[in-house]
Amino acid sequence: MKTTTTKRFGCGILALLFAVGFAFFPQSAQSADEIKWGVLIDLSGPTSDWGKNQVKGQLDAARWVNEHGGINGKELKLIVIDDGYSVDKGVAGYKRLVDSEKVIGLYIQSTGTTMTLAKKIVADGVATIAASFTSKFQNPAKTPFSFFVSPSYGTMGRIALKWIRDTWTETSRNPKICYLYPDNKYGRDILAVCKDYAKKIGVDVGPDQVINWPTKDATVQLTNMKRYDPDYAYITSTAMNGAVILKNAKALGLKTKFISNIRNFEESLIELSGGAAEGTYGVHPIAPYGAEVPGMKKIVETHEKWHAGEKGTNVYVEGWVNILCVTEALKNADKAGELTPAGIRKAFELFKDFDTGGLAPPLTFTSTDHRASMAAKIYQIQNAKMVDVSGWVELPRDMEYFGK
Repeated sequence: MKTTTTKRFGCGILALLFAVGFAFFPQSAQSADEIKWGVLIDLSGPTSDWGKNQVKGQLDAARWVNEHGGINGKELKLIVIDDGYSVDKGVAGYKRLVDSEKVIGLYIQSTGTTMTLAKKIVADGVATIAASFTSKFQNPAKTPFSFFVSPSYGTMGRIALKWIRDTWTETSRNPKICYLYPDNKYGRDILAVCKDYAKKIGVDVGPDQVINWPTKDATVQLTNMKRYDPDYAYITSTAMNGAVILKNAKALGLKTKFISNIRNFEESLIELSGGAAEGTYGVHPIAPYGAEVPGMKKIVETHEKWHAGEKGTNVYVEGWVNILCVTEALKNADKAGELTPAGIRKAFELFKDFDTGGLAPPLTFTSTDHRASMAAKIYQIQNAKMVDVSGWVELPRDMEYFGK
């Protein structure tokens, strides 16, 4: 990557890139004592608020791994490319990472980019970790090299619906819900599965409200939604954009209870919404920053040491989870003498209740099922904190919505 590209990152991120051995110039191959892993992420576009926290977590986790023995003594080297959440830039970035940098695998943020590259990833045989939690990447018969460290967007949407139905006490009618989302592949991903599931369990679905990015104002859509008067509204967005929806909803005095998806529900939402997120809900499998779980200790210690005075988020924690899982797979593939994409795939498919120290639910992959987990929690924002109000809500690992 040319030096000019790094100007987008900001000083804090740039310092981290140097700390973990970020490569600025193309290299034709990996050296024997390093393992190159790509990161294709938005650091300048409409989801850059999320991307910057995610890459910060990944870079810190890689630095921690390298300071604690690396990959069986080899350095884990992250090659970061900013795609600005553009599919064209994402495809170009992928080619750069795979063809020029010769990474052994990579992380891809954008749903649009990942879906566009799906067939090429299979053809190239490149191991990938996705930030796009679409269930379309969970069937190894179709996408054998694709993994992610969470329930799918659709599974989490169904978990939210199950929680709504299970906690609904009114007997005279079903609970009502509307879906709010941007008109892109990410925004539309859960609609068919969740609407089908809602019908099966007795949750009525009202008219969709399309709220595109960047979200400047959602008053018109929320006013339209108010006519249906839903009990719940499910927001698929990011905090930077979703905060506008919650501010507008508060200004309109809506009584609807809002549930944010994983990409909208993060600590940044609390601050960006100016208090409008108070009392709202979110579905999430990743522990909030600072949660009292065993794996959080090293995260908080390193964050406070390397980023004194900065705010930690669950997106940052997710970045750690991604790298901890990659590290486990790379170590096992290396020990087996199969440090190749096929060997990495095999190593991931041996995960059985992989323990992240409570940072995520236990993660399992098999050669026929790349669903890492079927469990998440419902949180509510109370006094500007994310509070678990459900415990783990888990769906059966059945095949009805597998890969859909």
